[in-house]
Amino acid sequence: MTRGRAAVTVAALAALLLTGCRLAFAPPRLRLAIVDWPAYEYFYLASRRSLDRQQGLTLQVDQFGSLQDQRQAYSRGDVDAIATTLPEAIAICHQAPQRCPAIVLVLDQSNGADQLIGRAEFAAPTSLKGRRVGLERSVLGEFMLVRALGDSGLTLADLQLRYGSPKALVAQLQAGQLEAIVSYAPHSDRLLRDPRWRVLFSSSQIPGEVVDVLAVDPALVRQNPGLVRSLVNTWWAARRLAAAEPEQAAAVMAQRQGVTPQQFIASQALISYPDRAEQPALLAASGPVQRTLELLSRQMRQARRLPAGVPLPRLMPELER
Repeated sequence: MTRGRAAVTVAALAALLLTGCRLAFAPPRLRLAIVDWPAYEYFYLASRRSLDRQQGLTLQVDQFGSLQDQRQAYSRGDVDAIATTLPEAIAICHQAPQRCPAIVLVLDQSNGADQLIGRAEFAAPTSLKGRRVGLERSVLGEFMLVRALGDSGLTLADLQLRYGSPKALVAQLQAGQLEAIVSYAPHSDRLLRDPRWRVLFSSSQIPGEVVDVLAVDPALVRQNPGLVRSLVNTWWAARRLAAAEPEQAAAVMAQRQGVTPQQFIASQALISYPDRAEQPALLAASGPVQRTLELLSRQMRQARRLPAGVPLPRLMPELER
């Protein structure tokens, strides 16, 4: 072998060894499903600022256009974890019992950011009897309508339900094709700046019921609890960064949502974030999240949106520590 060929061979071997070393030490990848909701953007912020790698994982944030698409992706096993609401987590347990998720973290509580928005002349949700009401094909959308109708005697059968994506629903309401829609920030923002529409009902009227959680594949919890803890720590790292650099963090998250930083900051006023010290009590066996899960399950069964015997997600506060 000539000296030149030997040098090329050595260089090629060195490159292969370096590539192998990088692969060997690459943090494990974890796929998380989110939708367009302000609180979930903290995971995107973590990924953009490499906070995930500092916690020992590579976080792949998969964005879905609707709650239904997001839920189905998790149920199929396309993603490892999902940032979702309690009603949607219960629905997963119905659709894919083998993937009935473990809830490891309470992300936020909606205090008015989820809304039933209708024409300004409607006085109350009961004004929607016989009217065209738009919503996503999601458990959360139907749950909001059930809670909005309350004990009025009306049911979902008394409404003309029309289904679509969040963006399509806003457009259809503006075009006069619907009389009301179930929506949430940031999709509802432009509607609320228009006097033609008003909020008929919001999550502020049912405190503690519209809660977002981090839910994880139970197989991953069994096989790699350390990776789940790293994901939880990534959330807290993003929250710390946002507290330390509020303007810069808001700009990153607002850009991805397609809103101004000021609009993103305004949306935060309708969302509360429990801190780390509150998590053990929230996720306790007889704590508020467990009670809410049981309440939601009963309400969904009464509304004939859930059969009897569906398991509930398992609360695992120990993975938060």
